[in-house]
Amino acid sequence: MRPTAALLLSANALLSASCVNGLAEEVFAAIDKQDDGLRTVNKEIWENPELGYQEVHAHKTLTDFLEEQGFNITRSAYNISTAFRAEYASGEGRAVSFNSEYDALPGIGHACGHNLIATIGVAAAIGVKEALQNQGVSGKVVLIGTPAEESLGGKIKLLEAGAYDGLDCSLMAHPGNKAYASYGRTLASWRANVTWSGEASHAAAAPFMGRNALDGFVSAYTSTGLYRQQLMATDRIHHVIQGASDMVANIIPDFVDSVWGVRGHSRPRAEQVREQLYRILYASSNATNTTIDITPFQDYWDQNPSFQLASEYHRLQMEHLNPLEDAETSNFTVVAPEDDSGEASASSDQGNVSWFLPAIQVGFPVGGTAPVHNAGFRELAGTDFAHQQAIKTAKVLALTGLQVLQNETFAKAMWEEWEQMIEEISVGLS
Repeated sequence: MRPTAALLLSANALLSASCVNGLAEEVFAAIDKQDDGLRTVNKEIWENPELGYQEVHAHKTLTDFLEEQGFNITRSAYNISTAFRAEYASGEGRAVSFNSEYDALPGIGHACGHNLIATIGVAAAIGVKEALQNQGVSGKVVLIGTPAEESLGGKIKLLEAGAYDGLDCSLMAHPGNKAYASYGRTLASWRANVTWSGEASHAAAAPFMGRNALDGFVSAYTSTGLYRQQLMATDRIHHVIQGASDMVANIIPDFVDSVWGVRGHSRPRAEQVREQLYRILYASSNATNTTIDITPFQDYWDQNPSFQLASEYHRLQMEHLNPLEDAETSNFTVVAPEDDSGEASASSDQGNVSWFLPAIQVGFPVGGTAPVHNAGFRELAGTDFAHQQAIKTAKVLALTGLQVLQNETFAKAMWEEWEQMIEEISVGLS
């Protein structure tokens, strides 16, 4: 949901009130000074992919490096073994936070570029720490290590444990192919494990004694296909079989294990599609005389980015590291927040964070044509160019965080915008 016209005007008026321009040189130099170490961190995570809540190597790599940089580290934070919190404070003031994600995908490693996301969080925190430690800025920087983003919702557990309490904003970035974008939305997403249980029987001698679990899945699969004509363009339904009883052609299968997912442009829409899916799933069980079990494991909310933060990030990027003025990146597209359609095609637990405090998840390109969650994108995420792009993104995120720390007017408008946005959304949910 977009902020009101008054808030948009307020955001534009605040663009001339930046307090960070004089710090850019020092912040960028502090990040560049650690580039060798940041490259090592990036490479270690990319070369050693780990699934959600199993990111032991990434956790150690990141926390050891951050400790060397002088951050106060809490390992295995919030009773999550592979989460962490790194912070540095100087005096009284607001608190800005960054996220580092570092889980990989089954079979295709870092095909979502979480090695880059992890590196950006670390680099941005280093940049803000420089301003706090040596440039007279007051406040706190917090880097939260957020495991299991891909499907298990690490940030949701962190929210429930209080990891984002007392913070003023949450900033992070995500790689893509061709565009720079600061006003990135995400879809609401729900997933569940769904099993059908039946009764095995000889398919020729006594088929009437069996209850076919595979028929249960096929019935739901078919009905979902018929339902698609009633879906909106932004709706999604996903399904995949991930296990079954030992199947041979002459035995009626008695068990099928599958994963189903629903997405929508908003929480209410995703819930509407999910309710229809529930009806389809239970109908498939009744129709095939099988027993169904539905166990949800994901509830990602749609991301509602802060227009204030997105606008400031875009302004700082164009002023300090304008990609259109760089021969290596001038062929990419730059999407200003006011020109962003607000359409989304992916989901993230950062969406849940955006309902708790002002947040953005900016996008940056690493080239190529292979989309995320593709083996080709894994290779793109491991290139030197991708690392360079990540570092540039981290520099601008650091300056955006410093604007929140230093500019009282900006921070106040940011919170007012967020509060109005959440209030308007909540009215729509009631």
